[in-house]
Amino acid sequence: MTKSLNYLPKLLNISNFLLFRPKLSTYYVEISKFLSYILRHHPEKYGIRLNEEGYANLEHILAILNSRFDSREITRDTLEKMIKNSDKTRFELTENYIRAYYGHSIDSKIQMSEARQVPARLYHGTTPKAYVNILKDGLRTQERQYVHLSKDIETAKKVGKRRTNNPVILIINTKKAKKEGIVFYKSGDMFLADYIPPKFISILNRKDIGYP
Repeated sequence: MTKSLNYLPKLLNISNFLLFRPKLSTYYVEISKFLSYILRHHPEKYGIRLNEEGYANLEHILAILNSRFDSREITRDTLEKMIKNSDKTRFELTENYIRAYYGHSIDSKIQMSEARQVPARLYHGTTPKAYVNILKDGLRTQERQYVHLSKDIETAKKVGKRRTNNPVILIINTKKAKKEGIVFYKSGDMFLADYIPPKFISILNRKDIGYP
């Protein structure tokens, strides 16, 4: 019996690792949502100036965050942990600046770096209703500055599920698109484009993503 108990701490440590792996806490989620709001959509409401690449002064952002979330101090270390434990790469933190990688809807267009390497296929999740128009008119930015594209099916599926339980996954033939002058940008873990014409878009077989 004693010998068996000797293994208990090790088992508990393994269980703790499996059951309590780092996850984005509610606190981090709230900070992330607010950062998205002020860096992507309404910097002007908080006197934030974004440069042409979307960077904002980190000291200014920390002051705004601490004014809003006064329950505990928010520091650079807080933001680093939030970014590290997030399921997506939403923000970039440099020595003195922070920016949202994508999702901007402000009037002044954020300049993105052209992707050096682009997968042969990129994916976009949408609704069954929207994809009919997309196949006719192409993928447009809508209220965002860029079309958002995922490098894997699962991410596109998750994005699509924000608006419908049964998203349609579109495939973008990037090789053909690039040959005809379509430029792809890379920001964080997303690929972006200004517009994707319908001739480069096809539909993924629903059975390939677990649908009947």
